Amino acid sequence: MTVDRYHPALVVLHWLLGVLILLGLFMGTFSLERLPNTDPAKLDSLRGHMINGAVIGCLMVLRLFIRTRTQRPLPASTGMAWADVVGPWTHRALYVLVFAMVASGVALGVNADLPAIVFGVSVKPLPPTFDGSWMRVLHAVAAKLLMALIVLHVAAALWHHAVRRDGLLRRMGFGRRR
Repeated sequence: MTVDRYHPALVVLHWLLGVLILLGLFMGTFSLERLPNTDPAKLDSLRGHMINGAVIGCLMVLRLFIRTRTQRPLPASTGMAWADVVGPWTHRALYVLVFAMVASGVALGVNADLPAIVFGVSVKPLPPTFDGSWMRVLHAVAAKLLMALIVLHVAAALWHHAVRRDGLLRRMGFGRRR
């Protein structure tokens, strides 16, 4: 038996993670990147960014766990063979990039002793810069790729909704599963 919608827990996690991921990308791009490490406001921004990243990581693990144990709708068809191949790979890439963001953020934080500094355990100042760290480069590259894939994901969903009018968005909506 197939279902027409994703499990309600996956729907909640999809939209919640969407908001949290956009918030994390926004914080990193428009707050953290612009504040010098000598600015006292940087600690508050880092604290929020790190907590948000940790929550995203935990919720992504939960999402992956639930996804492997619940029934899902059949794969969507676009009517174009190439897009039917690209779609599932794009979803996998979203997972990989989010986990890469979390892992590189944790690695960057541990390497710079950020948990102790940001959460007040250490009186050590922030390092003068994070530039040059391979973990910072990975975090930044993954962020840019993730932003691009999010735009593609949203564009594809809107295309299904407005052009194809195939009801695809209902699969990730709230309502009774059939």
